[in-house]
Amino acid sequence: MRIQASPIELAASPRPDAARIEHAARQLEAQFAQLLIKSMRDASFGDSLFPGENQTYRDLYDQQLATALTRGKGLGLAPLIARQLSRQAGVDGGAEAPALDTRITPGRAAAARAYAEQARALGAVPAVEQALDLIAGRDGAAAEAGSPLDALVARLLADRDAAVDATGPGPALAAAAEQAAAEFAPRSPERFVASIWHHAQAAARELGVDARALGAQAARETGWGRKQIGRGDGRSSHNLFGIKATGWNGDRVTAGTHEYVNGQRRRETAQFRAYASPAESFADYVRLLKQNPRYRQALQSGGDVGRFASALQKAGYATDPSYAAKITAIANGPTIGRAVRAIAGIAARMEADASGAGRMLASAAGAGDGAAIRR
Repeated sequence: MRIQASPIELAASPRPDAARIEHAARQLEAQFAQLLIKSMRDASFGDSLFPGENQTYRDLYDQQLATALTRGKGLGLAPLIARQLSRQAGVDGGAEAPALDTRITPGRAAAARAYAEQARALGAVPAVEQALDLIAGRDGAAAEAGSPLDALVARLLADRDAAVDATGPGPALAAAAEQAAAEFAPRSPERFVASIWHHAQAAARELGVDARALGAQAARETGWGRKQIGRGDGRSSHNLFGIKATGWNGDRVTAGTHEYVNGQRRRETAQFRAYASPAESFADYVRLLKQNPRYRQALQSGGDVGRFASALQKAGYATDPSYAAKITAIANGPTIGRAVRAIAGIAARMEADASGAGRMLASAAGAGDGAAIRR
């Protein structure tokens, strides 16, 4: 039996128009962002003892992150891709695509300089969290230059705040830092920085270095507080600086760590010091640096974070070949700046409230004196 098949009329491919080209450009930009994130993941050391168990989640998270990065203005590649596709397809793109905004914020510029200065002699790239800070533009809201809040932020960053003395953080700064930490999302990098900032300032003043360097080092050693060494009962060891238990008579914990031997990264098990609080961890860190002559050069760096970090690495504080670059990038990056700005804002409000209450008390006292005189 012979079957007559009637020809099926296939729909012609729609002619590309500006809308389709823009959609395709957005998708290509998102693919590029995913490749960028994947390359940084591959270059980082990972954050799990069991990487296979969270790989699916991490891939899904990276897809969402790439989508978020390419929303709005995105990375700035979509207009260039769309222009190229329009020329190839013979589509009139209409008005010229807007020029790329090549301006860079001070926070991004400082972090980028830190990468460039430190990475030339290093093989490994800095941690993915700081690189993503640069890509996503996580540099927070900037106050007007020269404002009182800017001045307070500058004092906090430079460790010249009067609320901090050599024996520890002042109660006003500690209260502002605690309130700022509570306002950030749980387990966020900013919350971690705010929670330790008053301790970092007190320790930095005693060592004569920049508080950002200590905050950055604690962030590097603990994964922004999310990978602190734990005790057997689940409590934190509060070891913020990865100090091992060599020559230590106090509590200690055993944990896995990574060390570099002849340029090769190896997984090892070691004993670390354990403390009752973050304050004790900072105090022991100060003692370690002041009492060990190896760190003399680091303590002579003053406010130069890069010099401090490089001196620590040269003195053998860590075996990670990119240790100094990571600390410098974190210190000059936007995350610490956001946390400090939040603390400064709360401290300014607390100061204003206290000043207003003082004026009210003075006014009431004056009225009482007047009444007594009249009597």
